[in-house]
Amino acid sequence: MPRTPVFLAMAGLVPFVGGAWMVHFGEGGWLGIARFSMPIYAAVILSFLGGTQWGFALAPGARQDARAVRLLIAMVPSIAGWLIMALPFTAPQNKYLMFAGLLILWAAIDHVYARRGWAPDWYPKLRWPITIIAAGSMVIGSTY
Repeated sequence: MPRTPVFLAMAGLVPFVGGAWMVHFGEGGWLGIARFSMPIYAAVILSFLGGTQWGFALAPGARQDARAVRLLIAMVPSIAGWLIMALPFTAPQNKYLMFAGLLILWAAIDHVYARRGWAPDWYPKLRWPITIIAAGSMVIGSTY
């Protein structure tokens, strides 16, 4: 597994883990920032994860089978994140849980894609631990 993606993925966990910690131990403005920003960050990360599939599908030498369907499905995380953020009358804690579920669902989709040769073999090995920590942070964050 390439070291740069591992390092960057671990760095990307800082807002998740830090946000979950801050939701429970932060005070004043820091607490408000954590509660407000965690779901926003989750929506951004979901968009990024959908974009990685665009990159895999459009890369030179990428397999062409089902490319159009892959690109269409890769739009789902961005749209789902936007819809969750726009949901009126939904408790913020429920949004946290929805994001946790979507992060796990998208990791499963990435896993299937890698098994089909549509992503690097190492990608699920990177995604699963990072996803479990990110989704777990969202669940912990939802308990305020």
